[in-house]
Amino acid sequence: MDIMKFFGRGILGLGLLFGGILLVGCQSDSNGYHSTGATSPATPTAAGADGQHAATDVSAGSAGSAAKMDVLRVGDAVSVMFSDLASPVSPITADIKEDGSITLTYNEKFQAEGKSLGELQQAIRERYVPKYFKYMTPVVRISDRFYSVGGEVRQPNRQLFTGSMTVLRAINSVGGFTEFARKTKVQVIRANGEKFTVNCIKALQHPELDKPIYPGDQINVPKRLW
Repeated sequence: MDIMKFFGRGILGLGLLFGGILLVGCQSDSNGYHSTGATSPATPTAAGADGQHAATDVSAGSAGSAAKMDVLRVGDAVSVMFSDLASPVSPITADIKEDGSITLTYNEKFQAEGKSLGELQQAIRERYVPKYFKYMTPVVRISDRFYSVGGEVRQPNRQLFTGSMTVLRAINSVGGFTEFARKTKVQVIRANGEKFTVNCIKALQHPELDKPIYPGDQINVPKRLW
């Protein structure tokens, strides 16, 4: 009887031990599966989110640059065509005046400065349709934009404005300063008549002092007095 009890207890102990091993193995597999399943999808999701934000930022930056180029300024020469008319009307080319306006056919005056091409086109259409024309589609284009650099630079000239520009970049675009240049008193005249001076020596050390240049601006580098 004692022998039977001994073997019975031994078999029961082995059964419990084997069951415990199986339970631990299942928990390990289950934990491993859930850990992998939780981590693997999370990594691409985070990367995808970062990638999406990066793409949005680049797109926003490009859109911002394009929007700045699209904004009309004093001194811009614009060409306005009137399309979809039964009787053609000759295109009009006009410079944006000091007060920011242009005058088109039928002596209609429009505020152009600060508007995008699309905004000006919409304003023109609303003014002429249906007052003058039953149907009409205006098309506004900007002529080439320029800035000019003169005085003590190596190749004083008018330069085509193609995008982001600063005083130092503009001076470099015409070959840089001559040895007689007064770099601390570079004069800038905006198309709207605003005037200011830039210390280009300090601007080299502090980029925030390197002022932006816009179409129609004039830069003059004076000569040193000694």
